[in-house]
Amino acid sequence: MRTGVAAAAVLATSSLLLAACASTPIPGGVPAAHTSPTPSPSASGGGQAAAGGDCVVSLYGHAARAEVSGVSNPADECTRLAKSLSSGGEFWTTQASDVQGVVPVVCAVRKDNEVVVVRDNNSQIYGQSLCSTLLQSGWTEDATAEQGAQQQDQATAQASAQASALAADQSNAQDALSGIQSTNESFTNAKAVRDDVQTADDDLANERVDAKGGNGDSCYNVENVVGYDAENVVGYDVLNSASYDVDQEQQAIQDIRTQIAALKEAEAALTAAGLPALTGSSAAISKAEANNARAVATTNKAIDQLNADLRTAYRIANNLGTGDCADSGPGQVPDGLSHIS
Repeated sequence: MRTGVAAAAVLATSSLLLAACASTPIPGGVPAAHTSPTPSPSASGGGQAAAGGDCVVSLYGHAARAEVSGVSNPADECTRLAKSLSSGGEFWTTQASDVQGVVPVVCAVRKDNEVVVVRDNNSQIYGQSLCSTLLQSGWTEDATAEQGAQQQDQATAQASAQASALAADQSNAQDALSGIQSTNESFTNAKAVRDDVQTADDDLANERVDAKGGNGDSCYNVENVVGYDAENVVGYDVLNSASYDVDQEQQAIQDIRTQIAALKEAEAALTAAGLPALTGSSAAISKAEANNARAVATTNKAIDQLNADLRTAYRIANNLGTGDCADSGPGQVPDGLSHIS
């Protein structure tokens, strides 16, 4: 990279050319906002508006550029300026720069009606050299133009931030909608709990068959078969397997409520930003809420049946023993499952 002194020597050649440029006065001394003769989405990076000025000259491979305003023939002026600046060995061009992002203002100078806004990144060595050369060549600082360029940069940054925020709001809403739609498609209406009811019913039926054997030798049937059926088969079906599935169902219902809340919040953000709601959002929320209501009702109905099976299983075992085998059953029925909400 050239030093500031070397760059200044190169840029000095352009001062005579810049001094000769004069054009229509610009009210208030603020450079008019025009696009470059060869605009490109990458001129200011990320699809932002093209650089200001009637024409722009950029240093190839660097961020430095000069935005010239108030000239009568922008294309010719910037072509001549680029050629003059390039005579020192650097390549200055009127082609749009591929530098990403807003390039900060280094200075703004004026001579008669012409205004030059100089921009550069990082150490700004080229921009500072150009500013120094212009000032030494009779140009004067234009605080109003510099402030206007900085305000334009702030507006661009704010617009970019707002666009990013809107994009994030839309992405969040779409993700939330997709999540609910996927959940609605996979809704099983408490299938695992309903399967537990069938299992408990079948095991209770087997216990009834075992109970036909009466007390059995030395009360073996009433104590070790039917009693075992009540405590460790039907009891396990209800208090272990079904209990786990009921807890899982409650968690799934809560997860859906969280998804619904997230989508409603994302939709509110879209509304606040003046954006339309996503297509299918209201329908997805309504279906999810209806599915939750069905799941709660189905699960609680299954819980009632499971608790009834548990009580019946214990009653059969407790009532089976007679004579010396009386009171050989499993005893008090344990607490069953609680309803979900």
